Amino acid sequence: MKKCFWRAWTLLSILGLSFSGFAWAAYPDRPITLICNFAAGGSSDVGARALAESAEKILGQPVAVLNKVGASGTLGVGAVAAAKPDGYTIGVTSYSPLVLAPHMFDIPYNPLKDFDYILCYAKVMYGPCVRADSQFKTLKDLVQYAKANPGKIKYSAAGLAVPNHFGMVMLSKAEGGIKWELVVFKGNIEAVAACLGGHVDVVSQNPADVVPYIQSGKLRLLASLCETRWKWVPDVPTVRELGYKFGIESYYALGAPKGVPKPILEKLTSSFKKATEAPRFLEVMDKIYVPVDYRSGEEYQKMVEKGYQEMGDLIKELGLDKSQQKK
Repeated sequence: MKKCFWRAWTLLSILGLSFSGFAWAAYPDRPITLICNFAAGGSSDVGARALAESAEKILGQPVAVLNKVGASGTLGVGAVAAAKPDGYTIGVTSYSPLVLAPHMFDIPYNPLKDFDYILCYAKVMYGPCVRADSQFKTLKDLVQYAKANPGKIKYSAAGLAVPNHFGMVMLSKAEGGIKWELVVFKGNIEAVAACLGGHVDVVSQNPADVVPYIQSGKLRLLASLCETRWKWVPDVPTVRELGYKFGIESYYALGAPKGVPKPILEKLTSSFKKATEAPRFLEVMDKIYVPVDYRSGEEYQKMVEKGYQEMGDLIKELGLDKSQQKK
């Protein structure tokens, strides 16, 4: 009797594995949803759509981009974490909602435990810009004026838990605590428009939203807040070249909810890696001024872990962590 039982159990197990393996081999057999955590038309959205367009040709199924916008990108990232881990819902797991927002707000996900990261596909750069007719010709001009006139300088950014803002925070800290005012706008387009219209003195922004204005002579970049110069404005130095000991960057990456079967995750990884090499994707990223920067899912996980620790320490030091804000 026991022998019959074990034979039956073994047969069912083998059949189960076979059916499971067949299901994985057939993946994907229906459309995939790719959640983008920022608004349509922005660099995150445009890049994600270009990547989806290239990937669906490789996967053989549509990859539909769905925008879930709000709370500095955390709503979309949270939707990815809450999805069923079957490989049919993935999303843009950009850097700042993983390393900045968790220390500042109550969010429904753990960036270190709730995702299977697929890959990193782009680097986002930042820098303070002023209007072309501004009295500030260099970063030194801006810093000297701001120190001599506390509270007079206003700068715009699309949120609190975004690198645009934190670049200015780190610059202030490096100068012993400059007092300037952040004006928060709904999105990057609105933040740039505020500077162009003279409502703020500075906009801290990424190349996608300001390079066209720089090239047309309406804005001037004062410095790259990153480790490298902007290739579209090569004569403008980095903050490190100016003597500061910091740099800030962000990244666009893809992630899935934790627990996606390994064969499916491997297929997603290989397919989207090929998509990052597609001529059409590279062309679009160049047009929106976002450098392609491939990292594996494992490498991105380590980047998130390191950034989470480092930015958490800085946010706590500045008194911006959620425990301080609740007091």
